[in-house]
Amino acid sequence: MKFLTRVIIILSFLNLSCDESNEIGIDELLSGQKNKIRVHYVNVPLNISNIYLDSVRTDEGDVYFGKYSNPNFGDVKSISYAQLSYQPGSEVPPLPGEVSENYYFPNQSSILDSAVLYLKYSKVYGEDIFSEQEITVSQIQDTLFSSALYTSSRYVEVSPPIGDIGFTRFKTFNMDTVLRIPIKDFYGRFMLNQIVNDVPVAELVDRMRGLAFVPGENNSQLVSFNLDDDDSKLILYFNNPEENGLFSPVEDSLQYIFRFNSPITKKYSYYDIDRSASELSFLDSYNSNEKFDFQDKIYWHPATGIYPVIDLKNYYNFLDSAKNIVLNKVELVTGPIDEIDNFSPPSKALYYILRNNNLNPIGIISNPEENVVMRDNAYYSDESDAAEHPLDSIVSFSYKGESTVFFQELAMGNLTANELITYPELPNTFDNLVIDKDKVFLKIYYTKYKE
Repeated sequence: MKFLTRVIIILSFLNLSCDESNEIGIDELLSGQKNKIRVHYVNVPLNISNIYLDSVRTDEGDVYFGKYSNPNFGDVKSISYAQLSYQPGSEVPPLPGEVSENYYFPNQSSILDSAVLYLKYSKVYGEDIFSEQEITVSQIQDTLFSSALYTSSRYVEVSPPIGDIGFTRFKTFNMDTVLRIPIKDFYGRFMLNQIVNDVPVAELVDRMRGLAFVPGENNSQLVSFNLDDDDSKLILYFNNPEENGLFSPVEDSLQYIFRFNSPITKKYSYYDIDRSASELSFLDSYNSNEKFDFQDKIYWHPATGIYPVIDLKNYYNFLDSAKNIVLNKVELVTGPIDEIDNFSPPSKALYYILRNNNLNPIGIISNPEENVVMRDNAYYSDESDAAEHPLDSIVSFSYKGESTVFFQELAMGNLTANELITYPELPNTFDNLVIDKDKVFLKIYYTKYKE
């Protein structure tokens, strides 16, 4: 590559001039030519619009439950679905003072003391933290499949024969705590009997189908649960009146634990979105993957399918007008965010190439080659990582990241991209942002050679 050759030659002379003082230096090499070489800096504004997606993938990361009202983006009611599984305990006895999960198991004499579901808080959106919320836990009708992909538009009915198996009221004033939900005895006994009868794990997951977390009518918060956390689990508390071997002794206060983070279980969230009272009410008439512009503003609300789209036309216009340049550094900047305290913006931005005005939110994760991420790599390395542009919430209040290699590849014609879509680290987040359209630009440092 010509660009690489030039860089290597220049760097070689630079190294020589540093290591050998009696060798010719870059100044002598370019003697009489310096007036032809200039280092420049320019800001290239980028046109930006929005794109609407009718659903996003929600089976990665946290699950969301509750109700949430936002004047910019509308009202959301979320139901989350999740499956439980158990891991048989080790046959190695625990050391004194330690606990080995599921080392002791129930037998035919076992009596259920109680069943309790624990959910680890992650985030909360909405009204004051002292507002009381309600959660109902129900069994669902359909089996969830661990190999399938689930999006925000997939609703699953709650099963009438089983009905509600748990309920509690709670307040989210301490996000370090864990929500505790008592589970009805009939469901706890059902689960305990499956263990006693040695039902295989996969079959039991199918029998239980899954749980639905349903918000109360007066809920005003959207709460996310981290079901992969060790604190998220369902515990069967039981005692054994009779002994049945070493692993099933006569003992009170025994526990058998079910968890959400098994490879054979699934979790995801369903969103019922009502934008009728919001600024973006007109989106109800839009189709998925359709672009829109509104009030010189850019909207970013990933979980409800609203994303910024960056047009690179001005970058190509700059290349055409500049000519004979080498890119030293290219930063893609979004910001500053003037009212950062009024939003909870995503912590970092990723950028995907938008092809034919179409982006498949499921495909980005399941088949990234069809939705190529803007990557930054070094010419001397085979590694290629996604270009991550973190939000600086302390100094610049902007998303900023260096993507020199990517834009050099575009300039050399090794890669084609006309538009980029701004994505969060995970699509399933209610972190959001509204920003002026003129806040997105390229900061380019380049060397220009005049013939």
